Amino acid sequence: MSSRPDFCLGIDPGLSGSLALLRCEGLKIESIYDMPVTDGRVDAARLALIVGMCQLRGTIVAAVELVSSMPRQAGAFNFGVSAGCVHGVLGALGVPMVLMPPGVWKPGCGLRRLTNESQAQNKSRARELATKLWPEHAADFAKVKFDDRAESCLLARYYATKMGWDK
Repeated sequence: MSSRPDFCLGIDPGLSGSLALLRCEGLKIESIYDMPVTDGRVDAARLALIVGMCQLRGTIVAAVELVSSMPRQAGAFNFGVSAGCVHGVLGALGVPMVLMPPGVWKPGCGLRRLTNESQAQNKSRARELATKLWPEHAADFAKVKFDDRAESCLLARYYATKMGWDK
């Protein structure tokens, strides 16, 4: 995309994932949505409604976390199906998408995994950082189960800043 979109949609595509609509100018959070799930799967129809509502606000580009699994990891197939559903909905709605590996965007916002730091501790730091950046949304990041909300917001912020859309 050559010109700045109005919004960056950060997406953590897991079943407990989240979508965060961030206004590029000023890096302001407009909306946060938990991933819509029905019967243990991403609900594509409800996801399409959410993305469609975001499109009504202006032009959007999606920054989607590039997910993968360890070999023989339980649930890896379902995780892949969830990510594929997100990619399919974005493609069907014509939303430009970039896949961002966590090994790129997390260090880019100061969340490089520290020595001996657990994944839970890293996710807790993500919630703390999101609360610091957007104190008016502190309640959205207050609980441990809201770590994906924080990560989707930080992912959108990282990508919008990287692209220079925040200026």
